[in-house]
Amino acid sequence: MSRVALNAGDLHTVITLKTPTVSMDAGGAQSTTYADFSSKPNVYAKVIFAHGSESVSNEALKSVQRVTVTIRYRNDVDATKAISLNGDVWKIIGTPDNIQNRNQYLEFQAELVKGSVQ
Repeated sequence: MSRVALNAGDLHTVITLKTPTVSMDAGGAQSTTYADFSSKPNVYAKVIFAHGSESVSNEALKSVQRVTVTIRYRNDVDATKAISLNGDVWKIIGTPDNIQNRNQYLEFQAELVKGSVQ
C-alpha cells in the first residue's frame, strides 16, 4: 500500500460506498445486493487500476480486475463493504489501511470479478 503524501487534487474520481445485504430466494440460494451507505455514500477517490487477469476453470472463463483506492478517512469502511465505480460493484478485499494512523486517508484494494465463476 502507498505511503506517499497525497494532495486533495489527487482525489478526483467519484465512487459510491456500498453495503451488502444477503438474502435467500425460495429455493434457498443466497444472493447479495448492494445499497448505498446511508450517510454520504458518494466520495472523491484516487483510483489506480492494476492489470487484470483471466483464467479458465472447469471450462468457465473468469476475469478479475483490481484497483487501489484512496479516500479521505472514514471509520465506517471495512472489508465487508464494496464500492460502485464506472457502473460496476467492486468488493473491498483485505483490511483498509488508515495511512500512517493519522485518520486523514484510507487506502484499500477492491476487486471486480466477471464471468460464470465468481
